[in-house]
Amino acid sequence: MRRRALLLGLGAAACGPKPLPPLPPAPAISSAAELIPADLDVVVRLDLARVKAALGATVLTALAHDVLARDSAGPDPDELVVGSLLAAEQVYLAYRPSSLWTPLDRVLALQGRFEPLLRAPSGFGGATDLGRDLRYWDAKVPPATRGGVARIYALGDRVRAFVSEAELDAVERTLDGAASPRRLQPPEEGTISLAARPRLLGRLAGSGSLRDLLEDAKSLTAVADLESDGVRLKLELLLASADEAEQLARAGKLVLARALGETKLEVTLRAESERVLLAAELSRAQLAPLLACVWGAGSASSAPGCSW
Repeated sequence: MRRRALLLGLGAAACGPKPLPPLPPAPAISSAAELIPADLDVVVRLDLARVKAALGATVLTALAHDVLARDSAGPDPDELVVGSLLAAEQVYLAYRPSSLWTPLDRVLALQGRFEPLLRAPSGFGGATDLGRDLRYWDAKVPPATRGGVARIYALGDRVRAFVSEAELDAVERTLDGAASPRRLQPPEEGTISLAARPRLLGRLAGSGSLRDLLEDAKSLTAVADLESDGVRLKLELLLASADEAEQLARAGKLVLARALGETKLEVTLRAESERVLLAAELSRAQLAPLLACVWGAGSASSAPGCSW
């Protein structure tokens, strides 16, 4: 990316007919998922088209404003982000979590049908054209928060991405074709799916052999399907060997038994070759307090009635 800009500058300053070397090829990007860099530890994929069909536009608009307002340093969330979310069909949020699992550095990549950005968004400079209908705009002033938007990418009216400052170089490497094969890719199934570095689970396991097994795991994926009566969840953890998977499944069953207590959640956990598989079904009544606990885990005090 920098080489492309340098060559353009040299072209303006060169004298005489001596030809310049050809410009680097334009990034071959066709989907939002291709903008996700490899250095982030969690990637969440949301099938927003299905959520819209279930919730309706009014509820979704209120939810988008509420979520972004809680995560913003200012009194109001960014209207461009809200509008882009409401027009999106697929959402990819990649981030580096804090000790409370809230996002720090992040890339929010959206796919859908958006109103073309014919002029620079408020607070951003002029467009840089990368070719093949891909452009970006940089913030005129550094964002006030670590996760604030430092750059906006747009691929025509089909893809839009919001990138925090720490991830600019990583996204550039991805566009230049230098992305690491370690890039996380959540399953393309379910209403919501996730891929994460398994070592993150070690933070929840304290110390000892359970933490060691989690930190040595190779991959972690999860898929949730929203149904009319609740949600179906499946999680898969890939270990180095079948023996380690069996050890982790045994330890996990003990942890689940203590965590679930007298609740009536339908949860199964088993080892299958090198994999540990968890499946759960939650009704709408069971889902609401669980979401409240998850939401409260990111704040200074847990949600009322949450036992975590």
